[in-house]
Amino acid sequence: MNPEIIKTGDDAGNRMVIKYKFPDGVTVHGIGVPQAWESSLGPTWSYVVEGDKLTLVDTGCNGSLRDLEEGLEIVGYPLSAVGRVVVTHGHLDHDGNCFDVVSRSGAELWAHEVYGSLLGLTHRDREADWRQRFIGLPRVEDPTFEVRFREHAELGQKLTLTNPVTDGDVSDGLTFYYTPGHSPDELCIQFHRMLFSGDHILPQITPHPSVSMSYTRFRDSLPEDYQSGNHYYGLKTFINSLKRVSKLGADITVMPAHRAYHRGKFNPIGLDRAMAIVEHHRDRCAEMIQFVRKESMDMASITKKLFPHLDLSDRIFYAAFSEVMSHVELLAEMGDVSMVGQDGRSVQWNGSENFQVFFDQA
Repeated sequence: MNPEIIKTGDDAGNRMVIKYKFPDGVTVHGIGVPQAWESSLGPTWSYVVEGDKLTLVDTGCNGSLRDLEEGLEIVGYPLSAVGRVVVTHGHLDHDGNCFDVVSRSGAELWAHEVYGSLLGLTHRDREADWRQRFIGLPRVEDPTFEVRFREHAELGQKLTLTNPVTDGDVSDGLTFYYTPGHSPDELCIQFHRMLFSGDHILPQITPHPSVSMSYTRFRDSLPEDYQSGNHYYGLKTFINSLKRVSKLGADITVMPAHRAYHRGKFNPIGLDRAMAIVEHHRDRCAEMIQFVRKESMDMASITKKLFPHLDLSDRIFYAAFSEVMSHVELLAEMGDVSMVGQDGRSVQWNGSENFQVFFDQA
């Protein structure tokens, strides 16, 4: 189902305002909030849900508040009318405007309870050490991007999670599903036959899985009930979350945070997209085993083979490398590969493909 365009934007959907009207009469608006830097990702889609409280699902990146505010005004509301902000997960392109929205409107802030424990932490600094260890080079920094990250952390320190939710909570027609993997605090939120998926399920592109190794960096910051073992980071967690959500119903329309509109057209998806993403990661694991079947290879070289257009001087290379790391972690847990070499950076095939059994599990 293609929505009605209320305000046109650019070819990627930046500053576009759209209206979804469902057969049962439910209406939801989407606002294409631009990133605060040059990005091929396109906008973050912030969704406006009318009800007892005017609800905003995600707020977009810090630095783009005016674009969000103008979109709300086109829908028919001032920023001050927002009564509830629901955050799908704590990445700056999703909750960067939360502080300004909450402080100006007095809105409640709803998110998973893990989100509250991670507010204000500088994630990139905590994860920089393992990236440097496995790549062997210091990270590439984009000054503009780094400023946004620092600002995001500072704004997070000022926020209070007024309404923490957990898996299965229901309120005002919203059902919350805990779907970690891309981020340890990721939520999908069902409203009627819609599912606001954040970055969990996206059209056209596959969300980056987190890295299992990050759990040791953040474990002590998580709520006590989350400190006994890792079920919150890594590709294995992500795949399990995708499989679970895929079973919610064939007639659900997914409302993604990115690529809802791209290159001049809408990209409607349902929950079958979740299993398409699962199969993508199965194929990626098989491809990596092919790389190391004859001889071991370091992960930086694997990344270059998978993404030949990137090099170590490219900031995006580090995101690609993290994705490779998440697959290697899964293959290692399945017993298919081992980390070898004096520096432990190389991947060696162990002669098995047990990962296929994991992907085949219901």
